[in-house]
Amino acid sequence: MATQSLIVILLVLGCSLYALWTLMPAVARRFLAQRLLRLPLPAAWAAVFQRAVKQPSGCDCSGCDKVVDLQAKPATQVIRFHPQRKS
Repeated sequence: MATQSLIVILLVLGCSLYALWTLMPAVARRFLAQRLLRLPLPAAWAAVFQRAVKQPSGCDCSGCDKVVDLQAKPATQVIRFHPQRKS
């Protein structure tokens, strides 16, 4: 029973760390990756942390400093409904 509990604990811990890393904001992930790269890590983990350090910040939009024209109205588009005939 002890072996089974140890396996379950390791799986839950691994899944929790993966979810934490995935859902973590990019700034916190980059900060943590820079700190973890100072440790002697296997090459596979170091490559993951290197990608996290080099990842651009923010979402892939045009940037938060872009001025958005709130007065611009979206183009209207005609929607036609074709009701089905009832039998």
